[in-house]
Amino acid sequence: MMVTEISTCDPDELLDLHEVAAILKTDRAVVQKWCRAKRLPAKKIGKEYRIRRSDLDAWYAALP
Repeated sequence: MMVTEISTCDPDELLDLHEVAAILKTDRAVVQKWCRAKRLPAKKIGKEYRIRRSDLDAWYAALP
């Protein structure tokens, strides 16, 4: 899986599912499924999931 460089941005920025899907080059529905299954470090704010950029960086770095 190829990821766009994300470490040069604000680490506290909250990303929505569309942004995370674009970074991970996958579909928004896949990212939502991972959030629901707690495979991604996401928080639900209202009805939407948000993922902190630094958490996404750490999650990706820990992948085998």
